[in-house]
Amino acid sequence: MSDIPLQELAEQADSIEAEHPSVDGTGGIFAWRSASHTDVGRVRPINEDAFLDAPEQRLWVVADGMGGHSRGDYASSAVVKQLGAFPHNSSLLFNLKDLEDRIQTANDKCRTAFRNKKPGTTVVAMLAHGGHCFFLWAGDSRVYRLRDQTLEQLTVDHSVAQKKVASGEISAEEADDHKDAHVLTRAVGIRAEVQLDLAYARVQEGDRYLLCSDGMYNPVDSSELQNCLAQGGPEDACQALVSSAMAHGGPDNITVIVVEAGGT
Repeated sequence: MSDIPLQELAEQADSIEAEHPSVDGTGGIFAWRSASHTDVGRVRPINEDAFLDAPEQRLWVVADGMGGHSRGDYASSAVVKQLGAFPHNSSLLFNLKDLEDRIQTANDKCRTAFRNKKPGTTVVAMLAHGGHCFFLWAGDSRVYRLRDQTLEQLTVDHSVAQKKVASGEISAEEADDHKDAHVLTRAVGIRAEVQLDLAYARVQEGDRYLLCSDGMYNPVDSSELQNCLAQGGPEDACQALVSSAMAHGGPDNITVIVVEAGGT
């Protein structure tokens, strides 16, 4: 997997697309299947998560409204509404800039919608284009990939604890239970300009991706995540994942999207 600032992608977009040129004019060479589910969980009074499951656009999004802020549900819905109107273009660079602009528009709406409230939300988006998937995110909603029975986390949380891991203050294992594990350093609606990370990875047939809010991965360890994600088809995996989080107490809203790359 490669990380690259969006502003630098213009110089590499042609070479990335050339690795797996489009066969249909919109960057599609895999048959994508997906399934999604969200649940309020057992503790929260309302569900502040929102998601977009749009295989026809080759776009999948999870947004987790921040419970410590007012109207997290508004913020997550604003992100999904903006990205739901995304038109998949033949140009990779156009697509990524368009997604960034749409998330910035949602950010602006969050900051101006209410006089005395500041809605905030995480966002993680996965765009399939040609032979690659591209990931844009802010916050601690995640993307995992299951390939050849190996689970890998493809996004890095934007949290105070993760910054301490990067600086060597604490280990990755310590970060999971650290008091700052869910103190976010980036999110939509927090600052005038939202700062997104971008990464991309080449797709292999049979790859299965999980996009999820922290209500999914917090109560469930990685081995159980892997076992659930490997179940049957995408719908079976979704049901197994949510059932697992609920069995572990469902302490937060739970949102999952399972996406699978098949042959054409």
